[in-house]
Amino acid sequence: MKLNKKQKFYLGTYLLGYAIAVFESGVPSIIYLIPIKLFGILIAITLGRAFYLASERKPLSSAVLVGVKSVLVATLLIIVSDILKDALLLNGIDISFTTAPF
Repeated sequence: MKLNKKQKFYLGTYLLGYAIAVFESGVPSIIYLIPIKLFGILIAITLGRAFYLASERKPLSSAVLVGVKSVLVATLLIIVSDILKDALLLNGIDISFTTAPF
């Protein structure tokens, strides 16, 4: 499988975000090592896109607009995941391992 340039930036920043999330939350049980972390996704969306745009030498105005869009998407993901986590907790399902640092 060959990754293009944008995918390499997203994967690298996701792994960075995943490592930060595991470091912050610790590993109280083996389920916390599941490789789906909201914090990693948020870091990949914001930093991965920023690094990619910087490497492509995009104009600053378009980079700022894309950055604002990335922050809005990340904020929306946090809100939706919090609502989903609360709804699932009411039904007895705990997914706190995916949203560990928050």
